[in-house]
Amino acid sequence: MKKLNKPILVLAAAVSFLLGACDNDKINDEIVVKDNVSFALDIQPILTGECASCHNPTEVAPDLREGYAYESIADLILEGDVIPGNAEGSELIEMLEGKSDDGNTMPPSGPMTPLKIALIKKWIDEGALDN
Repeated sequence: MKKLNKPILVLAAAVSFLLGACDNDKINDEIVVKDNVSFALDIQPILTGECASCHNPTEVAPDLREGYAYESIADLILEGDVIPGNAEGSELIEMLEGKSDDGNTMPPSGPMTPLKIALIKKWIDEGALDN
């Protein structure tokens, strides 16, 4: 029985070391999203789930409900709050990341997941198309 204890302890120590090393060797925390992000398939579901409960005709403009959202986004483009091809320069992204100069953070209930924000950024960088 004693002969088995030493190899098991060595194996456990090695596994523990390797798992700890993996946690400390993160090369890149950047989220990679697909190309050709679709407004209808990728962005609208985010807006419906995260935004439309407040952003609707009875609560707060712009109306981000399905069927109305892109028209509202087009208004944000005209106002300069969404800059097609330039997510980092878009006020919408600053609000989603909590970096807006006016202190607006969306959604107010708490931040979206990094993946959802990355999808919206990619969609804007790809031209903020109604696709």
